[in-house]
Amino acid sequence: MPAWALLSTFYIMSIVGLWPGVMSPDADAQYAAAIAGLYSDHHPPAMSLLWRYLNHIYPGPGLMFTFHISMLYGAAAIFVYIFRNSLFRWWYAIYPIIPNLLAYTALIVKDTGFTYSYLLSGAILAVMMVNKISKHKYSLLLPVIVLLCYGTAVKFQAQYVLIFFTIGIGYCINNYKLSGATAFYGLVINIVIIFLISNLNATLVPQAREAHSWQLVKLYDLSSISIELDKPLYPDFVLQQPNFDFKLVKKLYEPREVDPLVFPSNSVLKAGNNQQQRDELWSYWFQTIKQHPLLYLKTRLRLFSYNLTTSPSDRSDPVKFLSTTALKPILEQSAITNLLNISFSLVKIALRFIWLLPLLFFYSYIAVKGLKNKPTAAPLLMFSSTSIMLLLVLLFFSMAGTARYVFLCTCLIHASHGFAYFAWRKKIIQTHKSPS
Repeated sequence: MPAWALLSTFYIMSIVGLWPGVMSPDADAQYAAAIAGLYSDHHPPAMSLLWRYLNHIYPGPGLMFTFHISMLYGAAAIFVYIFRNSLFRWWYAIYPIIPNLLAYTALIVKDTGFTYSYLLSGAILAVMMVNKISKHKYSLLLPVIVLLCYGTAVKFQAQYVLIFFTIGIGYCINNYKLSGATAFYGLVINIVIIFLISNLNATLVPQAREAHSWQLVKLYDLSSISIELDKPLYPDFVLQQPNFDFKLVKKLYEPREVDPLVFPSNSVLKAGNNQQQRDELWSYWFQTIKQHPLLYLKTRLRLFSYNLTTSPSDRSDPVKFLSTTALKPILEQSAITNLLNISFSLVKIALRFIWLLPLLFFYSYIAVKGLKNKPTAAPLLMFSSTSIMLLLVLLFFSMAGTARYVFLCTCLIHASHGFAYFAWRKKIIQTHKSPS
């Protein structure tokens, strides 16, 4: 069976078997916003807006699920094309079903929308870089920009990694040469995309529905330092709230996420609800980390460690997770459910992102070393730089630690294997011969 046919088979099986996808709690809220046409910026309004129009075509989560998974398989198809004369074509044919990726394939959540749109845009840029495409170049770059607009709009942290992909666009515009012009083009495109997203969000979200969710990260940091010092370190407006109780904070505090402290309706901690309180929170947080920089770094590293050491869907029940899909009849057999649970437990350790971390730095080295004379080094560097930057962003701007947050890094590293091989070996990938 040719690699194309194998990939197509997996695509059809995934659509049929996992239809209509599994709604995450975030997706439930986003779908409700799409139905009502009332948007908040706690969840990306762009995703809800798209969902609203998809819902007119076919109600429910099915089309959003199909859109996301189609981007994943579209990227895999491009990778198969790039490596059509190499055995790596078989790796990319099974790429969407490797366990690290398959764990999130059915899940409708902003992280998958972000990841798959970046993955597909990266695949298009990669085929352009490897083949140094000049014909129809701008026709190929237009969907890349559209995909990056969507991916950046649906995930807050995306704005910090966008620059590596826009520099990739600049590299293609500048006839596949690294120079000041490449960086200039990339910076301009980056600014334009951020400007468009900011204006879209401002148009969709009324001031009364602005969530200012950045405050949750600050409350997490203050809570972590307070727990370490065993004394409440919060601005006055937090201490004066009726539900505040530091004993309850210590009881509810969860090192891997802020959720128990801030999301219940009677939450023990409340974010600022006006600009004065938000300014007070930011100022108090900044003064606190200045006074306790080592404690701050310790608690951030501890939270970040969960990104590295948890597995995809680490706290999920796989049987319950898949029972909402077309696989439900199969799961009614006890032998199947037992096998699924045992297998899920066994693979958790193997799927931790930390095992990929050395590979990420090795691939970065290969990319830099081969940038001048290896065509696969440029996309490899784009993928590796993006992954490293996202990890740094998560270290300082995350309010939880989960494998889902590093899903883009996981996908990019596993997409990099073929590029790294040909950037490392003396052999140059054959790009113009017909498939074997």
